[in-house]
Amino acid sequence: MIRGLPATEEDPKVADAIRSFLAVPVGQSVAEPLMATVNASTHALPSLRVTPWANLHLTLVFLGAIPRSTLDGQVIPRVGELLADARPGRIHFRQVAGFPDPGSPRHLVLEGYASPTIEALQRNLREGLAETLGDSQQEQQWRPHITVAHFRDRRPRAITATPWQAELPVAEVCLYESERGLHGPVYRVRERWPLAQEPDETGTTAP
Repeated sequence: MIRGLPATEEDPKVADAIRSFLAVPVGQSVAEPLMATVNASTHALPSLRVTPWANLHLTLVFLGAIPRSTLDGQVIPRVGELLADARPGRIHFRQVAGFPDPGSPRHLVLEGYASPTIEALQRNLREGLAETLGDSQQEQQWRPHITVAHFRDRRPRAITATPWQAELPVAEVCLYESERGLHGPVYRVRERWPLAQEPDETGTTAP
């Protein structure tokens, strides 16, 4: 059984583990106005650490820290199999809000809901990669969101959601790896899987 495990010096088997996740990249049409809005609003919010534009993404499945050999030899081929017949779609965003609990948020996010094709894609990935996930993660409900900032205060005040509508076309899935940087984590794309067709305006594909 493959498990996402933290890398430790004591365990040479996971010393080269890569903290990784499957996600959708965020294009300029969503990222630019979103980050402009967030940067213009920081004075009205509790102290924030804003997500660098290059790190913006929408997580589909968090994998955890996985040995490089397992990632290359088992996970990447398996994801390719699971996405072979996957169809594109869209994420429909509706508001900027505190997350995961608006009353005591840890993050500021743009959240919304997925089209049926992307709901199916995410579920297929999660179930197909079940051996890389802990049992608790398998039980968590997927809430599509982009993390735009992290609150510095561990107990910030409640955040009132602000309507913010946008659509994110999902035409590819990326495997990201997280590396430590001088000013926080840096996310790099390790593998890409383009989906077969472009979505139409309703988030479905043409026959």
